Amino acid sequence: MVLTTLSSLVFIPIEGERIVVQKPEYLLSNYRLVQYDRGSKTTVSLPLHMIKEYKLTPTAAMFKVTNGIVNVLGTMPQREEMRGALSLREYERLRVGDQKKLCDVCGVPFIHPDQPYSRWICTGYHQDFCRRFYEGFAWLKGEEIFTYFPDSFILTTYRLYQYDAKTRKLFMFPMNMVETFEAKGNKLLISAVSGKFEIKGKVPRQDHLLRVWQARAWESLPKTNLDWLIMPLSQIQTISPLPQYAYTDMTVLKPMAAATESREDIQVSAGMPAGTTTVFMKPVIKDRCSYCNAPLSWEKIDWVGPDQYACPSCKSSHRVEYVRI
Repeated sequence: MVLTTLSSLVFIPIEGERIVVQKPEYLLSNYRLVQYDRGSKTTVSLPLHMIKEYKLTPTAAMFKVTNGIVNVLGTMPQREEMRGALSLREYERLRVGDQKKLCDVCGVPFIHPDQPYSRWICTGYHQDFCRRFYEGFAWLKGEEIFTYFPDSFILTTYRLYQYDAKTRKLFMFPMNMVETFEAKGNKLLISAVSGKFEIKGKVPRQDHLLRVWQARAWESLPKTNLDWLIMPLSQIQTISPLPQYAYTDMTVLKPMAAATESREDIQVSAGMPAGTTTVFMKPVIKDRCSYCNAPLSWEKIDWVGPDQYACPSCKSSHRVEYVRI
């Protein structure tokens, strides 16, 4: 194995990997991005197949990946270079064993679609509040970070991790247990099955909470796994060790959608909190009815609930889906 040392990077190639772009602070291959992060003063190695959305500026970047968000400070790849590496999509030829090997070399958690949980990614520049969440709790299958503020809250599609500036306590609210909520300014009122809570400080916006609650992404979780939302990762590993979920290294994984370049502004510097970007979502409906295959459009559907609509032909109901803009 060849060890290539750059001015601030260490790159260990794997079989089939070739360099696409090589600069003093970053390297792009057909499989991953290797970037020197000035914020954490470490080298961040990120597999391309994990990237779902990204935002690049000349001195900072934010990558939304399968299991979290990676913030990086330094001299970033140019947009054309990043688009070129992602458009190759050569990582799609990697089988399960190869993807796991790539993740192991990069030092990031391997996410297999058949496993019910894994670790959050915890690399790059993060504030202590976010790092505490990523290191202490488990990423559950299908969970995504909707929006967050580095020192105050993390709102995922399954739960809200919130700091109360008044009592200096940390709260974890599984969204399936939330009954009502009201966010105004720097105050959040939540009524859950376990009681009523008043949180003061930086809190999520009302419309963001509403979109997460309406999407009900947690309904795809098995009921037996809902308790995992408030359990430490170490406890989940004891209850359900990952080795019992066997998979074949030669299995071919289903190709994922192409990574999108976000147009949202980000402000990340070594002296400022990272990841203050807000993520927006938009409602979408099906093109055709799942039951009778009739075409559906916004003008012809019948609304039967706050986020449910009925097919005009067979009257079968569907739920609005929310996708990232």
